[in-house]
Amino acid sequence: MNQAFRNVIPRQARAASFVDAIRAADVVCACTHSAEPVVRREWLRAGAHVNAVGYNTAGREVDGETVAAALVVIESRAATRAPPPGGSNDLLWPIRDGLIDATHIHAELGEVVSGARPGRADFSQITLYKSVGVAVEDAAAAALVLRLARERGVGRSIEI
Repeated sequence: MNQAFRNVIPRQARAASFVDAIRAADVVCACTHSAEPVVRREWLRAGAHVNAVGYNTAGREVDGETVAAALVVIESRAATRAPPPGGSNDLLWPIRDGLIDATHIHAELGEVVSGARPGRADFSQITLYKSVGVAVEDAAAAALVLRLARERGVGRSIEI
């Protein structure tokens, strides 16, 4: 079994609480509009990976302790540090609060994918991917999915 997926919960399993689900997870996906963190460092197991996609100008999804403890990968340094309504409070607030500085951001996603920057150092390292919605990446992903669907003859075209 691949060690990266050592604790996969069977599909029919249910957690007793939201916190218990995070404590048992290898991968946590936060896609909320929450003003209060829904991911906290004390809930994460060693080696957990967090995808943080949500956005709220009044708050953040991930607490500063998680950001400080994690290897942080982002889409774009410029987009992440932009002022509201852009940017990411998940990263800007820990910088503001002195938990990290801008050099704590390990890499942009393209740097990791291309091999220019390494990914996690070991299986116990917590990793965080913070998405800020860079449209060109969304368009590239959609184009790839569309091309593969056409090549495989799946899906259907709808005239509008």
